[in-house]
Amino acid sequence: MDAGGRPPGTPRVDPPDTVGWLDPHDRVQAAAVLAAALADDPGYAHLFPVAARRERELSEVYRMTLADGLRHGRVLATKLGDEITGVLAMYPPGTYPMTLRRWLRQTGRLARIAACTREHSRGIIRFGELTSRGVPADSWYVEAFGVRPDLQRAGRGSVLLRQFLAPLDRLGAPSYLETTNETNVGYYQRRGYTEAHDVVPLTPSGPLIYPMSRPARPAG
Repeated sequence: MDAGGRPPGTPRVDPPDTVGWLDPHDRVQAAAVLAAALADDPGYAHLFPVAARRERELSEVYRMTLADGLRHGRVLATKLGDEITGVLAMYPPGTYPMTLRRWLRQTGRLARIAACTREHSRGIIRFGELTSRGVPADSWYVEAFGVRPDLQRAGRGSVLLRQFLAPLDRLGAPSYLETTNETNVGYYQRRGYTEAHDVVPLTPSGPLIYPMSRPARPAG
């Protein structure tokens, strides 16, 4: 999932944030940043239709996502002082979707999500099934990506993506992601992603899931 970017033609000036691996102690704050960044995403607006509850529900989901990502994947974050400003969570090839053992480890968090999301749980499960089945086994998978809403379009998303993609290019490794926001398709295309296969409707009337892949780049 995604947020950030800057208007076309704007010179790139990196923000003053630091960028590095997420400290596990910052997981709750990072989950809140992702929830706020993606609260207006068409897919999440469909899955969590009660606007007054959406950020709280998404925060619970991303606490679980980041708990697993810190253990089995890698999580990058930008920080301005002590404040998390952007987050990118990724999984190495072959580590997504989660195994049964990893789901069982999340039992307590899953119970909290179910209690929080209540009537929306079935749609969330279907969304997970639709996205996980398309993740290539040989690709790094961007599981979550977002920038704090009041700081978007200032280059933080680009900083996170560059930090993520540079080592992949050195390794010649492919990556994969999805977005349910059509306006972000061009953002990713400018960074080397192409549509991986046909769009996937979350429901017959939408919204649509746009799967995108970035091929391995030759080393050197």
